[in-house]
Amino acid sequence: MKSTLKWGAACLVIYFVFLVVKLPAVQVLPKLQLPPEVQVSGVSGTIWNGKAQRISYLGFPVEDVEWSLSFMSLLIKDINLEVKAGSVRQPEQIAISGQIQFSGNHIQADTLQTYVPADLVMMSLPLPIPLMAEGRFKVELDTLDYDFQTGCQALTGKGQWLNAKVAGVGKTIDLGNFNATLGCENQQVLLNVKEPNSFGLNAQVNIAADMKYKVDGRFKPSADLPKEVHQGAAFFGQPGKDGYYPIKF
Repeated sequence: MKSTLKWGAACLVIYFVFLVVKLPAVQVLPKLQLPPEVQVSGVSGTIWNGKAQRISYLGFPVEDVEWSLSFMSLLIKDINLEVKAGSVRQPEQIAISGQIQFSGNHIQADTLQTYVPADLVMMSLPLPIPLMAEGRFKVELDTLDYDFQTGCQALTGKGQWLNAKVAGVGKTIDLGNFNATLGCENQQVLLNVKEPNSFGLNAQVNIAADMKYKVDGRFKPSADLPKEVHQGAAFFGQPGKDGYYPIKF
């Protein structure tokens, strides 16, 4: 009798483990309380090793998302994900790779790398004139600790606008690369852009937890840039005595 009970219990445990290991992601994700800004489609695989054809956040589409979830991390009430999305070789796609950890309202990351097409970012900015941009923004995070309620706790990293280009009259104007550093200030994400760059751009961007942002800086286009660039700069106001145009959003 005892032997039968042991075998029965063992079979139940094995069956339960099998169900957990094979738990379909498509059945679990709809039950998660995701923010309304997040939309997920084309889910396949298991919750531990799954895929999604697309995940959109605030209008930014991320294609071909793959994740690997650590079961052991759930035992300490953390979600530890290894994420890969998009393709670095496809400049029109958002690409993400790295490890992300969720714990309550916190998100943490180490060595997270992201590429975002420049045109997607420019379309979301309240620029005084429409700007057709090319190239990609590359963000490399060394450390990230962000609370969705209170804001940035810790952040170190750097960003770049690679192969920056803007559309001119009948041609594309090459602006080279732009570099920035990332950090935290008063629980806001802080992005600092400094010269040298072809636009003579120096700017500080502050992003609060409610995603409201402030841009404060100045720029002075290089003399060797086309005339139309200097003409377009006038939409930002009058330059100072040093020739720099102010930027304030």
